[in-house]
This record gives sequence, C-alpha cells and structure tokens, in this order.
Amino acid sequence: MIDQDSQPISCDRIAGQTMTVLAHNKAFEGGSTQIFTCSSGMGTSQQMIAGAYDLDFELAGTFGFYVAAPSQLNVQIPANSNTALDPLVFKVTATGAIELKLATGKSGGNCGATNAGGAGIDAVTITMNHNSDTTCAPLTLTIGQGATQPGGTYTIDCNTPMTFGCIEADQTITASGIPSDGYTMHVIGKIGTKSCYINNDTIQVPPLDKLLTRTLNLALNTQVSGC
Repeated sequence: MIDQDSQPISCDRIAGQTMTVLAHNKAFEGGSTQIFTCSSGMGTSQQMIAGAYDLDFELAGTFGFYVAAPSQLNVQIPANSNTALDPLVFKVTATGAIELKLATGKSGGNCGATNAGGAGIDAVTITMNHNSDTTCAPLTLTIGQGATQPGGTYTIDCNTPMTFGCIEADQTITASGIPSDGYTMHVIGKIGTKSCYINNDTIQVPPLDKLLTRTLNLALNTQVSGC
C-alpha cells in the first residue's frame, strides 16, 4: 500500500482490515470471493476450480471500502498447483478530518459556575500524540463559536501546551488534512491552576479525507485536591 505521495503505508495507519479477491471463472456465471487479512501482505487462497479467471481486488477497513487495485484478466489457474499473481499496489489517500466536542455531562455545561450546576472550567489545554510512536501531532485546530463562548484557533504543542479559554459542549473542534493514524487525545480542563477535568481518549483518523465525529467526555480528576 502507498499513500497519495506514493510513500509506503501500513494497514494500521489507515485501519485497513481485509483485501478481497473477487474471482470469476470465465467458464461459469457468477463468481466467488477470497478474503485475506490486510496486514499479512500475502497469502494463498482456498482451492479453486481450474480454469481461466478474471480477478478484481478490493481493500477495506474500519471505515468501509477504500480502493480497488487494477484487475488481472484471463489468469490461467491450472489444477494441482499454486498460481502466483502479479504484485498488487493499493494507492490510498491517507489523510482525514476530525470534528470533536468536549462534554463534562454537567447540567450547567462545561463552563458554567459550579454553584449553578456547571463544571466551572476556566481554560483548556489539548495535545495529540501518534499511538504508533508517541510523537506529537502539531496540528492547528479550529474552535467553533459557541452560544456563550468565543471560538478561535489552537496550535498543538505537546511540550508546552497553550491555554485556551473554556470550550463549551456546543463548540466544535475541527481540523482537516490530518495524516491517517491512531492518536491519543490529552485534554485538560482547568479550574484556576488545577487540572480538574481530563480526557485521554484514543481516536482513529480515517483515510480518504473522511470525517471522524466524536464527543470526548471529560472526567473529574479525583487525584487533584479541591476539584
């Protein structure tokens, strides 16, 4: 598999799961399927009736059908032998987009005062790391305008996270053109100087420029006194 820049990529990067061969024996109507695990990179099918075949190839994963490889036509498969096919190349656009929201589950919202049923969050920090090697994803996020809280932009810096004002539950956090991969989001909701609400969810950014929509639930940090 290669990405949009013709660079090799792994199945894990794009949440690839299966490579399906659609096999049509030209002596019969209809066809059959042979399914291989994406990560194996190679494999041998079950037994097939000898004959001439037209073969189609499809790559799929967590986010559905991804892409087809060029068909191989009139492939002669003799009896009592293994027939090697030409190597397959699947070219996948390995970027996606996210639309996230933050929620504390408080009736008064993320930013409302604690004496009014809110979480009382004053500010938020966000970092995002690749699960494969823990490196930082230095994205610029767009924070949408909310009914009570202003929007803006937020640039991720995992070493020195910038502080943004409180993000309410009705505000979206978006970015596009993100390399497809598994990531861990680290969100901290601060009350004053205390890290009172936290989230460490894992997300998978899809390929094919598809959109991942997710609500990240902020949990009360019981390890911090006074929260």
